[in-house]
Amino acid sequence: MSKILHDVISENLSISVKRCNIISLKKSFTIANFYDIENTIIFPLNGKLRYGKNKRKLEKNSALFISSHSIQSLSFGSSRAKTLAYEDFIDKKSKYIFDDSDSNSNSTYESFLIISVDVRAFDLINIFHSKYVDVSEFCDSSILSVLKLIENELRNKPIGYKKVISLMSDRLIYEIMRSLIAIQPLFSGVEENYKFFSDQKILGLLSFLQENLDKELSNKVISNHLNISEDYVGQFFKNSIGFSPQDYIEHKRMERAIELLREDENAVKVISNEVGYKDTAYFCRRFKLMFGVQAGKMRKRLGEI
Repeated sequence: MSKILHDVISENLSISVKRCNIISLKKSFTIANFYDIENTIIFPLNGKLRYGKNKRKLEKNSALFISSHSIQSLSFGSSRAKTLAYEDFIDKKSKYIFDDSDSNSNSTYESFLIISVDVRAFDLINIFHSKYVDVSEFCDSSILSVLKLIENELRNKPIGYKKVISLMSDRLIYEIMRSLIAIQPLFSGVEENYKFFSDQKILGLLSFLQENLDKELSNKVISNHLNISEDYVGQFFKNSIGFSPQDYIEHKRMERAIELLREDENAVKVISNEVGYKDTAYFCRRFKLMFGVQAGKMRKRLGEI
């Protein structure tokens, strides 16, 4: 690993837990298209998990890491499972999962610890959003011990448990990174993806775009910010970041839209304006094209596993 990436991970990483809960099953089920904009960690406490197109069985005493924006098939439970689209699962959740209050103290049900966590470099770049990091199994004792401590905090809810879980999740992510770094081909790909970590001009541009997602961000605006020719903006972006400027901006706007759907109850029309879309109908079409689900239904999905 280069010194640049080492320093980024050590000094410029922000980790935020978005969701942390234990689910207990009434009956087995399969989600055909599980998806989240954050990274997801699933740790079977008393149950069986299969994943991927080939329904690979997660080994005993292992945890599954699913990187952000990765679509996965997930089968929860040891018996034959009905396959559901994620949207259908949300609508029928009560058939398959107990409410926390009904199942928390009963260890006879198959149960799973699920953590959703956002990991960003410089508060901008989702470091696991890479074709090189998709889904991984971990059986490292250092990772499993942290997961068991988080489970204990969730079940007992002592004073300050949410803060403790947040601190433990920081350690969990660093333990996962250490394990990934040991698999050199995997994490070297991430490093290749983000060569611009050391380029302050590019980082400054990404910060500028992030702060102005609600405003017009044409190639002309970008060229003025960079003090380069408008005709050169597309090539500069493609060479530096690997995307066209408008593809990158749309991706960031949609990420922000999902954050707003999770954080507040504003109407979709309001959210579309807050992320730079003046035409709500166009925003809704682009949103569904990108995520395969309407914005209103995505709001329901964000509260699930």
